[in-house]
Amino acid sequence: MNLEIELPNFITPLMKQWLIQFKYQELKEITTLGLFHWDFFPNKRKPEKPRRIPRLDDWVTLIDSSFKRSVYFLEVDAKTLHVFESSGISLAGFKITKEYILEAEKFVETRILMKMIS
Repeated sequence: MNLEIELPNFITPLMKQWLIQFKYQELKEITTLGLFHWDFFPNKRKPEKPRRIPRLDDWVTLIDSSFKRSVYFLEVDAKTLHVFESSGISLAGFKITKEYILEAEKFVETRILMKMIS
């Protein structure tokens, strides 16, 4: 399968494979594609488990819309990908980050790293 849209230069083959597997049907609805990294902050309730906050690094706006569908990637290693998805209107929406592992040419979701409604 090939993607019908032009992808930014920073999208790696691993990220492209994830897009084909999970977002092929909705690819034309994605408004922003980019990269992110984790920032860690102290957690008052559980000091042994710091809070992680995704911070955006580089992104490209694909289409302009009032309803945003953004996908940001963090390539941890050659087979592990963290994907931060954000959707909704300005000041209201849903954000989730999941970890995916590449096994036998298919991505498998391993765990949810962060989930929030804003």
